[in-house]
Amino acid sequence: MSGAIAPTGLTPESEFPIQSYPDIPLWTENYCFVAYDPGSQIGLWTHLGRAPFDPTLWRELSFLYLPDGERLVSKGYGRSETPRGPGGATMAFQCVEPFRSWRMSRDGGSTRTTVDRLYNGMAGDRRHERLGFDLSLECHGAVWDWGEVEAAHQWGKLHYEQLVTVRGSITVAGEQIPFDGQGLRDHTSGPRDFTVFSSHIWSWANFPSGRGFIMLQLVVDGNLLTRAVIQEDGVLTAVEMHNSPVLTERAQHADPYVLELGDHRIRGEILHPFPNGFDGPNDICIGYDPAVTATANFENLSRFEWDGEIGYGHTERSIRLA
Repeated sequence: MSGAIAPTGLTPESEFPIQSYPDIPLWTENYCFVAYDPGSQIGLWTHLGRAPFDPTLWRELSFLYLPDGERLVSKGYGRSETPRGPGGATMAFQCVEPFRSWRMSRDGGSTRTTVDRLYNGMAGDRRHERLGFDLSLECHGAVWDWGEVEAAHQWGKLHYEQLVTVRGSITVAGEQIPFDGQGLRDHTSGPRDFTVFSSHIWSWANFPSGRGFIMLQLVVDGNLLTRAVIQEDGVLTAVEMHNSPVLTERAQHADPYVLELGDHRIRGEILHPFPNGFDGPNDICIGYDPAVTATANFENLSRFEWDGEIGYGHTERSIRLA
């Protein structure tokens, strides 16, 4: 599989959960898998991270995006980790072959809500319904490793990402729905403190030609920490980012934007928004409440246009409001 080889500094063992927890303030480990099927217009944002209050406990978050604007959401804690991947109460990620193939699965309860409710408040307890999925992730690109620059900015130390193809099925309201889409997987570990940056954007996309991009920009004390790569023929090339489409107010979250990456201009359009927020140093909340979530965040599935070609991916943007 072209390009699906670990860069220098990563080994197959880098894929698996860390087995010893360093005595470092705010240390954590996180896996984030995101996928979107443009045919069904169904998407998933999923996250397994070590709980801020106990590194042996995995906090799981799953957000299902339905095309009618409804969202199925859940947050819980559990200990179903295996030597090959993290696991919470109802969800697990399993490495089939390092840097080439993963499986993500879930079977449990979720609550149904809307974008408007999440924009104006935190998700509360509601009637639950079953949400299940069983998806295979095939890595079709190189591994982007940029953890070496992150320690000073408290986003993580180990940090690598990879574009993937995602196939399988999702079960909603008793109906099994085929899923055939694209996505990205992310693995980080190290100190994580969301309070050190005032805003950020994380954006990525896959295109039918095999092209893709990934970028992350943090605003820390008025300074920009920016990294971006373009993927072509399975090879990643670092490029400079010439603009800063971070949020300056919360209401901008669904506005279209442009990425100026090297000599390329890539236009982004928000298709399916998801408002949420960050609490304290490194907890992730479902929805936004200014009394709890000092930083407003958005996990928005997105459509991109690059030299006339259409691709799909994700736009994560935050702004600290308190």
